[in-house]
Amino acid sequence: MADENDNKTEKATPKRKEDARQKGQVARSHDLSTAVILLGGIGFLAAMIPAGMQQMIEMTRGGLTISFPEAFRNGFTIEEIYTVVVSTGVTILTISLPILGAILLIGCGASLAQTGLLWRADGLQLDFARINPLKGFARLASLRSVVELIKGLLKIAIVTGVGLFVMRHDVLQLPALMEYDMGTVLHLAGQLSLKTALAVAGAIGVLAGLDYFYQRYEWERSLRMSVQEVKEEHKSAEGDPLVKGRVRAAQRDMSRKRMMADVKTADVVVTNPTHLAVALKYDSTKMAAPFVVAKGAGLVAERIRELARHHGVPVVENKFVARTLFKLVEIGKEIPADLYRAVAEILAFVYRARGAAPNGLGANDEV
Repeated sequence: MADENDNKTEKATPKRKEDARQKGQVARSHDLSTAVILLGGIGFLAAMIPAGMQQMIEMTRGGLTISFPEAFRNGFTIEEIYTVVVSTGVTILTISLPILGAILLIGCGASLAQTGLLWRADGLQLDFARINPLKGFARLASLRSVVELIKGLLKIAIVTGVGLFVMRHDVLQLPALMEYDMGTVLHLAGQLSLKTALAVAGAIGVLAGLDYFYQRYEWERSLRMSVQEVKEEHKSAEGDPLVKGRVRAAQRDMSRKRMMADVKTADVVVTNPTHLAVALKYDSTKMAAPFVVAKGAGLVAERIRELARHHGVPVVENKFVARTLFKLVEIGKEIPADLYRAVAEILAFVYRARGAAPNGLGANDEV
């Protein structure tokens, strides 16, 4: 197993990462989500405290104004009990729902920021292997679980240390609060709680940031690939070279067949005389200049000459024109302007030999 891991020296390809993502394997730190929720929740709670406290005071004042002994003697009506319960419930919901909603949105945002929008249909399937007690004990006894346990204990120690450090001076002043009225005590207690909570949440945030980078590193390391795996993936993405070669060969064969079929439509075939052959076509009513319909060397050139003779297409020897056209002009492209005069002389010769000048080209005309 160690040798196998040592061979995985290459970084994961984008396809490998995307495949892992589809399987739910993403770099994610639960501590980071917790830290963001704590910081966001504390901030939102601090913003809601003034209005919430005022509502709680009014609810408490309303409850204390009821003379319960007299009310019990006279008897509560259903309407009065309903009014008290509904009023209390609405007050609690008004205070708690915005805070809970904000925490929910912050938590979702923290998760989406790390993983993006990720949905796995197989994630809803029940996996009985996960609830196997034996495998559960094996996971608990694994090295990774021990490392996570040590990390958790260190985090608790650090967070506790930060909280005690922040409160070290304020704790000594707590006995003196007995001399103050309730409003002042609540105000000072709220300040101390907020300061301590922010310090603890900040410490958790720093630890969570480090944990996220560690999780990212572990994720990247787990997806590393061997050189052979990278080659196999490229082969899979680009296709088997043998198959691609066969496809290219088939395409070349089809292209050659189409080219050979176009030889019969040419006006002239210019040769080298035996090594090269270039078939030209020109129609002055439709074309600005002659263009190449076929060309080839060796056996292909010989086949072009045979087809030209079979279909009555003139074959003219001109080494310079044949070499130049074969080298510079692709099939289906017009000839360059430098060759207009030379090609015009060849076409004029062909038309004179036929005794006519098709498509409006006279015997003495130039292209």
